[in-house]
Amino acid sequence: MTERLKNNIEKLYEVFEKYNSNSSMNGSLNYDDLDNWNKELFSKPLRKLDENDLSRFTGKAITTWGTANDYKHFIPRIFELTAELRTPYEIWIAFDKLTLAGFQNWAEEEQKVIHEFMIALWESIVNDNSEKAKWEFKDYFSAIAHFYPNFTDLLNIWIQSESKAGIKHLVEFIVDEQTVLFNRKKISGFYDQKENAEELIDWILSDKTLDKLEQKYFEFETESFSDKISWAEQIITNQRKR
Repeated sequence: MTERLKNNIEKLYEVFEKYNSNSSMNGSLNYDDLDNWNKELFSKPLRKLDENDLSRFTGKAITTWGTANDYKHFIPRIFELTAELRTPYEIWIAFDKLTLAGFQNWAEEEQKVIHEFMIALWESIVNDNSEKAKWEFKDYFSAIAHFYPNFTDLLNIWIQSESKAGIKHLVEFIVDEQTVLFNRKKISGFYDQKENAEELIDWILSDKTLDKLEQKYFEFETESFSDKISWAEQIITNQRKR
């Protein structure tokens, strides 16, 4: 996790600390165990809750358990775990709860800090070379691409990355997602989406991206993933001929 992301998480705690919640949260009358769920959820301090503690709440928040303000209380910890690649439930669901909570009408400071979190999270995972980041990358990209307001910002961070992780994520995405992206014109994820697909395709097929792959091939030609760089280059070359 980058320092930028760590600092942003602390800012989330500061901005949302005014929202309190308690073990009397309302929920669906169909939940016979609601009292026990509430007790379990509030049995630890907020910062001590883990992804298992928050999974049920994240999935049910606002729709059938708690209010928008209750969700705001838990946002800093939910997003901190998401930054640690331990997101409760699914990152898409965690972000989609913002929409259900009327995010567009929240205070400017609250909207700003969450958008800052999303872009800092993106920068962090782009440059994260861990095995966990490799497996989570597609879902994180799809969710951030959908909920962050400026898709171009994401592409700029990706192309500017000089890390080994940045190029690995890029070539693995091109190779693994070529059919969905180029044939179906979609970005796959929790929900496949056409939004931003055309811009992503144009960016991948651009001279700038192809030049980046050629540069990184020579930089990493002794690495095990160099073959994927060549494969991605060939995919781009073939797509540009169409």
